[in-house]
Amino acid sequence: MLHDCRVTLSRYWDSIQTRLFPALEEELGPLPATHQCLVRTLDMVRIEDFTPDCWGCPWRPARDRCAIGRAFIAKAVLNLPTTRALLNRLEADPALRRLCGWE
Repeated sequence: MLHDCRVTLSRYWDSIQTRLFPALEEELGPLPATHQCLVRTLDMVRIEDFTPDCWGCPWRPARDRCAIGRAFIAKAVLNLPTTRALLNRLEADPALRRLCGWE
């Protein structure tokens, strides 16, 4: 059973390396190692599956909750100490903004 899981995971990583990264680099340009790590993490976590869609709720602002979730995952992966550091990084790094889901 453990061997089967390792083989499946190995195929999964090969798929990321051979399909996902070239497509992203074509769109965003060369990705640094930190961004590649973030992409791998986001692809494994799939936060979209766990984040409810709250568009149009009158008591909440209309924000993309998945993008916010991806940004906080980026905060952890990039080892940013504060939310302010995350916001500053998002302002300065267009590729990171796109990876998190903001144009």
